Amino acid sequence: MAKYTRTPTEKGTLASNESTIFEGQTNARTQQRTAVVPSSGGEHTILPLASPFRIALTNFRNRLSGTQLQEFQAASYDQLCQDIVRLQHQQETEKKMRNMSRLSSFLEAMNQFSKVIEVYLNVSDAVAFVWGPIKFLLMTASAHLDAWDKLLDAYDQIGENLPLLSEYESIFRNDPHMLQALVLMYTDILDFHQRAMRFFIGKRWNKIFRALWNDFETRFGGILRSLRRHKELIESRANLIHYRRYQEDIAELKHSLDHSRQQGEIADSKHSLEEERNNKARAVKEWLATGSQSKLDHEKHMEVRQNYQTTGLWILKHEYIIDWMDADVPVTPLVWMNGIPGAGKTILASIIIEECKRRTEYLTSYFYCNYDGPGSNNMVGVMRGILEQLVDQYPDLMPYCHNRKATSGEPALSSANTAKKILEDFCITIPKQFIIIDGLDECEIAERKQIMEFLISMITLCDNDEPGKLRVLVVSQDYGDIKKTLHSTVNTRIVPRIIPLTSSDNETDIRIFVNDWAGRIKAKHDLDDDQTEYLKHLTVRRAQGMFLYANLVLPNLYKQPTRAQLVAEIQERRFPNGLEEAYERIISRIKQTTIREEWEKAKKLLGWMVCAKRQLTWKEIQIALSMDCVNQSIEYDDRRLRTHIYDICGSLVQVSGDRVSLVHSTAKLYITTCTKDIHAPSVECELAALCLQYLTFQCFDSDQDVDKRELRQLTLEGHLAFQDYAIAKWFHHINALVDAGNDLLNEGPNATADLAELSTALDDFTTRYQDEKWYDALVPDCEEKCKVFEGYMFYDHLVAVTSHIYTFQKKGFDARHVVSIKSLSTALERNRKLLETLPDKLSNPDLATFQQFYDTERRYKCPKITCMYFSEGFRDAKSRKKHVNIHDRPFQCEVPECLATECGFANSKDLEKHTRAFHPEKSDLAESFKPASAPRAKTNWACSICGKTFTRNFHRLDHEKSHRGERPHECPECGKAFTRLNDCKRHQKLHDRR
Repeated sequence: MAKYTRTPTEKGTLASNESTIFEGQTNARTQQRTAVVPSSGGEHTILPLASPFRIALTNFRNRLSGTQLQEFQAASYDQLCQDIVRLQHQQETEKKMRNMSRLSSFLEAMNQFSKVIEVYLNVSDAVAFVWGPIKFLLMTASAHLDAWDKLLDAYDQIGENLPLLSEYESIFRNDPHMLQALVLMYTDILDFHQRAMRFFIGKRWNKIFRALWNDFETRFGGILRSLRRHKELIESRANLIHYRRYQEDIAELKHSLDHSRQQGEIADSKHSLEEERNNKARAVKEWLATGSQSKLDHEKHMEVRQNYQTTGLWILKHEYIIDWMDADVPVTPLVWMNGIPGAGKTILASIIIEECKRRTEYLTSYFYCNYDGPGSNNMVGVMRGILEQLVDQYPDLMPYCHNRKATSGEPALSSANTAKKILEDFCITIPKQFIIIDGLDECEIAERKQIMEFLISMITLCDNDEPGKLRVLVVSQDYGDIKKTLHSTVNTRIVPRIIPLTSSDNETDIRIFVNDWAGRIKAKHDLDDDQTEYLKHLTVRRAQGMFLYANLVLPNLYKQPTRAQLVAEIQERRFPNGLEEAYERIISRIKQTTIREEWEKAKKLLGWMVCAKRQLTWKEIQIALSMDCVNQSIEYDDRRLRTHIYDICGSLVQVSGDRVSLVHSTAKLYITTCTKDIHAPSVECELAALCLQYLTFQCFDSDQDVDKRELRQLTLEGHLAFQDYAIAKWFHHINALVDAGNDLLNEGPNATADLAELSTALDDFTTRYQDEKWYDALVPDCEEKCKVFEGYMFYDHLVAVTSHIYTFQKKGFDARHVVSIKSLSTALERNRKLLETLPDKLSNPDLATFQQFYDTERRYKCPKITCMYFSEGFRDAKSRKKHVNIHDRPFQCEVPECLATECGFANSKDLEKHTRAFHPEKSDLAESFKPASAPRAKTNWACSICGKTFTRNFHRLDHEKSHRGERPHECPECGKAFTRLNDCKRHQKLHDRR
């Protein structure tokens, strides 16, 4: 449906023909329509929604003086237009013309509004109390230019936020939502006039007008937002209704066709419609770009329970869950389930999801937030995952989504506003639905706040329509910011029920798991009954409600090679105490029970997963392992792993699709702290050297130095499979290496060999790309940062490379997203064109070889190195082009580390909203209170789990305790526990005050 767009009026003095605007509106007023809401007896029925009109109007009338009441109730649109024309002529005569065309959009919208409510709500007299106040305000303010301009601007803004209802006139008949929007719009207009009239009463109003009006503009902004929301509701529902009518027309057309004569045509038409629908569905799925990840995650979690079908079912008997799922109107439609890391929250969430899916009268959508999954820990990623499921379950809205896709201009949905509007329309339209979000704590604080605020706003909106229509379950750790958002005073109507998981809640489940594994261990190692019972009891007691603990410890005990080693491991003094020691035992067992070569591979893989700057794919890992940097070759058949990664790294890793990750968000912290064999600074050095050496391979030579046939052969050997990671992340590893220089030199187990490899890599890299003139602009700060390596031969190269990184990124927003080395950028572009075109030219054997190393479906990749689609890619060049165009939006976030807004913003308001939400310290309000000379403390201490930085190490340690759910400081009076001692003391003062 075409959307009406107003032509913007020029600011300034009105032309002499301006009066015809209002005269034309008076003369063009159409004839009054009769009511079209007939009752069964043929008489017109007054809709029940007329009652709120009367209430709002009565409240407004009660505040008017007798004179005003008499004047307003006699007001009409025609009379108002005539008065405005006279006022124009008067101002023209006095040479005080002030662009009265700013009134036109408001008057046009209100005129159409009056006709709609007269026809559909039978409240024709109500609009007189819009025309009357307008006349009063205009006549009073016309003599004072400041007040006049403010008033015209206000009407101009209101007009832009009112829909032109004549476009939607035919859909008001049977839609109570649309009629409800009319009521709310009318109430907002009365509210504006009621407040505005206060500033024009009294003899001295013009003396205090400016101060009072400036204060009023805050409230006025709320009225505008409310009107904008009503407008969006009307337009969105109009799209849906028109689509439904289109379906009805198609059905009627099919019915009217002569069956015998048109049977073949119907079949062809049906096939054509089905094919078109399938094409649209595929396009929408491509736009959402989730790859059904939520479904894959859910299947993986359900597979975990396959051997323990009864575990976790207790959560379905919890009174809050029963009420939330089964009550016609639940006590609250929002439930928050929280617990410590490793408590099995995700498995419990998967059980609830399965149970919700059995309620066929409800649609169920869900999302598992992944701590290091691509695009899965932000608001748009969560919404895309939910929408992907809803499109499948509620196909009636698929054409609507396709229309949104077409008008968005985005090949992949990346706009938060667009995602919110679509999901809002789904929530309004779907009769009943469940939404479950697991792992909300894996998102950044600002992201999870936005997710929660949106979900709460949707619950509120749906509850106004039908209580219990939308029910939301959120699962996370017990974080203060999540609790604060859930209990925000703005959302007092939606008070969540909280289910805090304790160590006793899942003890029975842990016992079932422990009994099973203890039986396996007993059978393998010939334990007696007493030893087995001892093992069961000790494991359950040490687990303290952490399913993850049992899942780490018992499989590791089972894999002990001898009975003697097992007996030694289960001694109480030796038995793991907490997750850290559980991780340490697994690593120790792998090291002790494998040959040296296997341990080196396991150590390498674990180190890479800890330090990688994004999730690596199994293809990338295999190619990295197969590199012969001395001969610049890929020895895939000789060097790739023939053993499954589970057999190498045990229960420390998991594979989802082609991506490899650590088993849990806690693993990254514990693996680097519980063993000296995996030394993060040394791994950073290794990865930095690996990336630098790889980027000197022949496949990155210039066009004149590489033969096309030879490049084709190198491609089929896998030489280009690691380029996306190396090109986008090499400088991240260099910076990490420099930051960890002292630790590398003082604690690195193989520092000499690692630094020798780095020295060779830096020398080869700077020589290979010598056109960059590395030594022409050394940065003193970089020299100081690299000073720890001053005595090494590669020091000058390192300073040159870090200076290059620093200088390039200081160029601003655009520089952060492109390849900084020109010849490397050219080689990347050439290589990618080859990867895009080559599969279509290959024979079947060569294509199978190609597919060992590359993704043939998503070959078309974004050139911006910080973008998720730099490595993920698109299915066709057209989609990639649309995506790249979005990167060029004019309003960009200038915060250096902000990668959540790679596509920028369409307007300054969206950018300002993002800045206030995600970078409040950069907003104008924050800057106005910030001392200009205040030095910023160095934030050298970074959380190893989420990356947040701190100025003091003890702050960082306290923060990491919160990730692990540790609360060592307990209030002696009430028993409430805290992570930090200061928080506990502050809490105790509350008791003292009482």
